[in-house]
Amino acid sequence: MKVNDKLEQTNVHSYHYVMLGFADFKKIFKKLEGLLKFYRIENKGKEFAKEIIYDVPSNLLSDAGIVLSKQYEAKRIYLKVRKISKLPGEMKRPSKKFILGELESDIEPRNYSLQISSAIENSFSTTFTVDLDSIVKQTVPKIEINIKSNKYHIIGGTGFRADFFYEVATYKDIKTGKKVDREGVTLQLSTDEEYTQENKQILDLIDRQIKELALYNLSRFEIAQMLLYPKEIEEDENRFENEDDDKEGNE
Repeated sequence: MKVNDKLEQTNVHSYHYVMLGFADFKKIFKKLEGLLKFYRIENKGKEFAKEIIYDVPSNLLSDAGIVLSKQYEAKRIYLKVRKISKLPGEMKRPSKKFILGELESDIEPRNYSLQISSAIENSFSTTFTVDLDSIVKQTVPKIEINIKSNKYHIIGGTGFRADFFYEVATYKDIKTGKKVDREGVTLQLSTDEEYTQENKQILDLIDRQIKELALYNLSRFEIAQMLLYPKEIEEDENRFENEDDDKEGNE
């Protein structure tokens, strides 16, 4: 596998939606077609994808906002990196995805630890105080995500293109075998500045008009954490709140 000195950012942002209650996708799709009357929607058939997320046992990488994964798409295997947004609430932005490179065989990220660590260090302004090469060498598969989806192209007369997926995702903790299934919708929009306004219009339409969908505002990795480890996340949130209370009391 050839890894560039710097990571190559992907050209799409993914927006993940949960389907509320007993929402029917066919009704959601029909409503979306009516709202996007100046666009053409093409059914591209079924797709299957798998992603395996790696980290060290202490979750040091993901705690630092860096998520390393291996992605299987259309008989190709990629190594990818996500940079998770740490901004709170509505200020949070979609995670940035970077391509590390395509694998010739199904091998582990630790086999390319030096290349991966160098690419990460050269791509982010963050100063790493740990031996990143050593950390990548210790990574193990932690979460597996399998996705079955129906894919649709959204095509506009301006050259606009977007992808819309109705999907069932299975999130699995590899160590314990715990699985959680989620039905939902994913919208993939181009990062090209030329289509910023059209992207915003589509996102606003879904937010205002399709009440059966609720935006997660989380990356696929963060959704996996929320579903597989809800108690741990709640305990972390409570711990941070208590620390804030202690600080206020000491001031």
